[in-house]
Amino acid sequence: MRRRTILHSAAAAMALAALPGALAQVRPPRIYMILYRGETGVERGFRDYFTLNRIPVEFIIRNVDFDAGKVPALITEARELKADLVYTYGTAVTMAVAGKEGSADPVRNITNIPIVFTMVAAPQACGIVKSLASSRRNVTGVSHVVPVRQQMNAIRAYRRFERIAALYNPAEPNAVVNMREWRALAAQEHFQLIEKPVPLDEQGKPVAEALPGIVEELAQQADLLYLGPDSFLMAHRKQLTEVALAQRLPTFSAVEAGLREGRALFGLVSGYENLGRLAAHKAVQILRHRVKPAALPIETLPRFSYLVNMSVAEELKLYPPAKVLQYAEQIR
Repeated sequence: MRRRTILHSAAAAMALAALPGALAQVRPPRIYMILYRGETGVERGFRDYFTLNRIPVEFIIRNVDFDAGKVPALITEARELKADLVYTYGTAVTMAVAGKEGSADPVRNITNIPIVFTMVAAPQACGIVKSLASSRRNVTGVSHVVPVRQQMNAIRAYRRFERIAALYNPAEPNAVVNMREWRALAAQEHFQLIEKPVPLDEQGKPVAEALPGIVEELAQQADLLYLGPDSFLMAHRKQLTEVALAQRLPTFSAVEAGLREGRALFGLVSGYENLGRLAAHKAVQILRHRVKPAALPIETLPRFSYLVNMSVAEELKLYPPAKVLQYAEQIR
């Protein structure tokens, strides 16, 4: 488990004097960050918000490395270190830390420290909150997923792909909810959705070794490979997108990492650093302005980014239409 503590101290004396209460006399606010797959652009955006606004804060960073089973020990440590706020990344970590609304256990879950989550695709469907307007408890956060109908509109703006293969991890709540929404959309819009769950081993974990063969199989059946909000797939984004490209199968990614750190062709995504900044804004409202988490709605970004990987487009000879180039961000 990765252990690291960072103290931002620029202009600390001046800023600390501005903080209310006894906390200002002792130390800057302490944010305990529990990551799922190591640091991403979300965390960079989160930390940069404090730096740019000269807000002193202590970050304690822990990484469970894809194993939410490590969370209980971290909850104990967060309490021992008297964290003032807990940051969580992803659905698995957030559910382990916060529990479900209405059934959170004050022993197993954190119920008396503010929690700000990020990268939770479906906070309502997973039971973390019942309403995006208010969690009615110590939780708020940001969601990163573009609604599936908008994703489909983005796909059709590029080409009218009629056979879409959707690979997903059946053990991940985000992925299951997303597939349910895509299934409903396919019935409404009359396109062929080829669902392919990743096989699970005896412990119920997805088998990474099966991915190349699955993509090769899907390349014979589909016009487009869809990668949704799935932490397991994003952990293997380079392999997945490279195998698809070798099979001449274009990939649409619903997550930024599939494009900037993989070889997906295009996608409609929430920018990671912007998500982090939005989460940091909520954390500041809680820590400096004493706003209760329940008073802060769960939000997505107001605008999404249409990304096109031009080097992949050139390799596939599948160029975006002129109208897409008018608003898309071109990357290589």
